Amino acid sequence: MKRVIYIAFVLIALLPSCNSTFFYSTLNTENKYVEKVDNGDFLLETDSLWIAYCFKGESAPIQITVFNKLDKPLYIDWQRSALIINKVAYSYSGNNASFSGKSQTFTNSYSTYPGQTSSYSEGGFDGSMNMPQNTTFIPPKTMISHIPLKLDLNFDNINKKSFKKGYMGNKNNDAIGIKRIDFDESNSPLQFSSYLTIYASPDKPMIFEQSFYMSNLIKTSSITPNNLPTEMVDRGDFFYLEKPANTTALDIILGTTIVAGAIAIEIAVDSDRY
Repeated sequence: MKRVIYIAFVLIALLPSCNSTFFYSTLNTENKYVEKVDNGDFLLETDSLWIAYCFKGESAPIQITVFNKLDKPLYIDWQRSALIINKVAYSYSGNNASFSGKSQTFTNSYSTYPGQTSSYSEGGFDGSMNMPQNTTFIPPKTMISHIPLKLDLNFDNINKKSFKKGYMGNKNNDAIGIKRIDFDESNSPLQFSSYLTIYASPDKPMIFEQSFYMSNLIKTSSITPNNLPTEMVDRGDFFYLEKPANTTALDIILGTTIVAGAIAIEIAVDSDRY
C-alpha cells in the first residue's frame, strides 16, 4: 500500500503545472459618433439621452447604462434590440444562444526582440450568452444600468503560433512574460455590434447602433486578475476569461471520474449569476 501511495505522489510531482490560463482582452471601436472616455467606457450622447457600454470583468458582461435627459419617460425595448455577431442578430429578449467565429489574419509582432516580424495566422472562437426579457422603464432625468448578457468565449481555436512574446506589468510593477496578439478592425476574430431600440412613444422608436472589436488578446498563466493593476482591471474596455487547468491526469490517479468535464467544449452560462 505504501508503494502504491509513493508511486501516486511521484506521478503527481511529474505532472505539468495546474495553474489556470488567463486571457485578457481590450475592446475598441471605429464609430466616429462614439467616444471612448478616460475609464474605457464607450459613450454615445444625443440631446435626448446618453448611452454607455462597459465590458469590464470576467466573460465580458455587457453593461448598458442609459441616462434619460428628457422630462418624459423613455423605454428600452429589448425585444427589438439585439447583439449582432458575424452578421447574425441575437435578440436581447430571449434565453440562451451560442455563436462562433473564424479569422484569417496577417499579424505584426511587436515583441521585446529587436525589429518587427510578421506572420500569417488562422484561428477562431466560440461561446454562448444568456439574455433577459422585454422592456425597461426609464423615468425622466434618471439613469438606469442593466447587464442583459455576457459573453462566454472560447479562444482554444486561435492558432498558438499567432501569439508573440512580450511583457505585461502586474500591480507591483513587475514585468511578467506573456503571449500577445494585436488586431485592427479588419482582422479581429471578434467583431460585434449592439442594436438598441429606445422610445418615448412606441410608434416613434429611436435606433442606436454601436460596434466593437477585440483589439488585442493576452495569454498568461503567471498573472491572475487579482494581480492586475487597478487602473487596468477597472477599465470598461477590458475583460478577461479563465481557462481552468486540465487536471484529468491527477483525477484519474485519485480515482475521480471526470470524463464528461474533460471532453466538454461548450461553455454554459450560469443563469444564477444575473
